[in-house]
Amino acid sequence: MSISLLVVVAFLGLFAVFIALFLIQQRKLKDVAGGLVEHNRALTALRVLDRVILTSVRDLDTVVQEIVNIVPQELHYVGAIISLIDEKAGGLRRTAISRTPEIEEILKKVPTPFNQQVIPWSATENIMVAAVKQNTSLVTYHLSDLSYPALSREVGDSIQKRLNVKANVVYPISGSSGILGAIFFSTSKTEKEIFPFEREIMQGFAQEVGIAIENAILYRELQKKTGELANANEKLKQLDKLKDDFVSVASHELRTPMTAIRSYSWMALNKPDIKLSEKMKKYLSRVLISTERLINLVNDMLNVSRIEAGRIEIRPQIFDIGVLVDDVMAEVTPKANEKMVQLEVGKVQLPKIFADPDKVHQVLLNLIGNSLKFTPTDGLIKVNFFSDGKVIEIKVSDNGVGISKEDLSRLFQKFGRLDNSYVAAATSGGTGLGLYISKSLVELMHGTIKASSEGVGKGATFTFSLPIATPEIVAQSEKYTKRPVGEAKVLEPVAI
Repeated sequence: MSISLLVVVAFLGLFAVFIALFLIQQRKLKDVAGGLVEHNRALTALRVLDRVILTSVRDLDTVVQEIVNIVPQELHYVGAIISLIDEKAGGLRRTAISRTPEIEEILKKVPTPFNQQVIPWSATENIMVAAVKQNTSLVTYHLSDLSYPALSREVGDSIQKRLNVKANVVYPISGSSGILGAIFFSTSKTEKEIFPFEREIMQGFAQEVGIAIENAILYRELQKKTGELANANEKLKQLDKLKDDFVSVASHELRTPMTAIRSYSWMALNKPDIKLSEKMKKYLSRVLISTERLINLVNDMLNVSRIEAGRIEIRPQIFDIGVLVDDVMAEVTPKANEKMVQLEVGKVQLPKIFADPDKVHQVLLNLIGNSLKFTPTDGLIKVNFFSDGKVIEIKVSDNGVGISKEDLSRLFQKFGRLDNSYVAAATSGGTGLGLYISKSLVELMHGTIKASSEGVGKGATFTFSLPIATPEIVAQSEKYTKRPVGEAKVLEPVAI
């Protein structure tokens, strides 16, 4: 063989080596490029899943359906199925399946509807059951390993062939409360062709799916509780209306005969046709006093019912609180003279207030009348004022029986008579509703009310505040106006 022929042969051999190396390199580059494409798809799928999780406070069925749809759309797998634990059914219930045209066609032909398929815990050969029980990921080639016994193995194999499934990867779905179910990914790749990072993506996918499902389950429970609370609230409203109707009817039915008894008792006591014995006068006086107490109680109950039902209208006006206090003092003077209690009003120059004068009148009668009940003979009741430029405070103070420190917090509650402190309660006949009514009215007029006392035997002071009629306040008259719910009701008069 000549030297030239040897050179040619060597050159051709070297060229063949270069070609082989070039082809190997191209294949590697193609694999790398394919891996990068798969990697980008996986990252895109996770971003889409994140968006689903951020909005997963919705219906559970909607959330899981969006999740499984991500698998074919973004990962380009054949599809995915989520099965959640159903304690009542005793196994894993099919919850969502990727909706592709091919899968939709198959679902029309399967013997058992998808959402009715349950894999019982006893089906230990089922890979999903095994993955949940072992809390680990598993891989199988046979789709029937995941569908049996909900579907026969023949049906599972037929579906696998039609969809060209070569591998199925199962992951348990976990939440803060434990395992919730499982998800499996079906792919047209063999197990060896699945990149390691794809397995990591699947695992991360399953973990995030757990978060989304748990959020959706919590939302479903919240919706259920909200519905139950709404129903309970509606029933409470109905019961409250029945209560108001009962109080109103019962009060009117009680007041009518009580008024007649009071009138006849007064006539018998003060204008008798025959001379009454002292014992008879005593009995009639007790009947009259007890009847008046019952009428006062009925009136107070009606007022409470109307206030709580929102039937009271607040119509604020600009008026002089000093003039109103003088009027109320004139009303209670006969009762004060009868008990030999002195009344005193502090005279100061006051700005006008913005409130409902009729309701303020009711509050003043309640507070001053309350002081009259619990102030002994030769006692003193004073009304003073203070203003900081924004509100006027009206203070009603007495040197009566006082209130213990422990009882101050109970003062403005319904039926909040304090027998431990108000030792005169037995003779006063109070209902315990006057202060509650006063507090409700003051707060409806955007004011505050409070009580103070140095203790039993040291008197008490009741202070309520109301807004001054500044141009800013008057300009917001709508805010200070309260319109009634339904027909407006007037308050029953206060008995002194």
